Amino acid sequence: MDSIPPSGDAKERPLSFVSAAIWTLLALFLDLFLLGMTEAGREGAFYDLVSRTTCEALSYSIVFFGILRLHEPETSIRHVLAVRAPSILALVLALAVGAALSLPSEWLDQALLSKYPRSDAEREAYERLLSIATPGRRVGLVTTLVLIQPALDELFYRGALFTPLRRTRRAEAVIVATAALETLGSLSPRAMVSLFAATLVFAWIRGTTGSIFPSILARMSYSGVVILPLAFGREPPPPTRMLVALCAAVALLGLSGLAFLARRDARLLDARLEDGG
Repeated sequence: MDSIPPSGDAKERPLSFVSAAIWTLLALFLDLFLLGMTEAGREGAFYDLVSRTTCEALSYSIVFFGILRLHEPETSIRHVLAVRAPSILALVLALAVGAALSLPSEWLDQALLSKYPRSDAEREAYERLLSIATPGRRVGLVTTLVLIQPALDELFYRGALFTPLRRTRRAEAVIVATAALETLGSLSPRAMVSLFAATLVFAWIRGTTGSIFPSILARMSYSGVVILPLAFGREPPPPTRMLVALCAAVALLGLSGLAFLARRDARLLDARLEDGG
């Protein structure tokens, strides 16, 4: 992909953590604004996953364009989004980590839910969003929540924000910062705990591999473990203690495998060098 051509007086400004937070809040505001406008024009859009995903994609795109113009005027879009081909093994490990991480995260969410239950309004919104009343809703549920939204979130937080921050910051700080910034978007304080834990893993995968593809696949498999059974009218696997412990062990093994691979695989080494080391 080509870079956004800078204007004659364009000057690159390094992205700081404060600037990244401002861009994140702007994306969230635009998303809510666009969704509100859509709801005003078509009642029920708020509970329509396609409409919500479209608004999210548009808000991310607008903010991404602003980040490119202000902070990366001479950098290619491909580089900013970390569109780099990793090894097949890295992709397989990322898929395994994401899937294994899903049930421990669900267990943590349910533990918090028992202490801080959803309000009636939250429960109604949750049920309407995950409704599978028609075949179209089933397809939309999988397409938006398993494929499109995970990709959009990773491209924004682990691409548009991660890469410019990585130019001037240590990888560890950027990993924590992008996970924390994404957690800001959660409207439920209860959900922030499990969300931060999961996004911290996705950010670590992105930083370790130097590519956006492993973190996208990890997030897709993470969502798919819960969403795919719902789409077919079945309950997700119950997060029993034994199953949660087994999944956590698999996730740790997968992360260890990625860490080992990152020190041996030439593609991953080169990708991290492009990121900044």
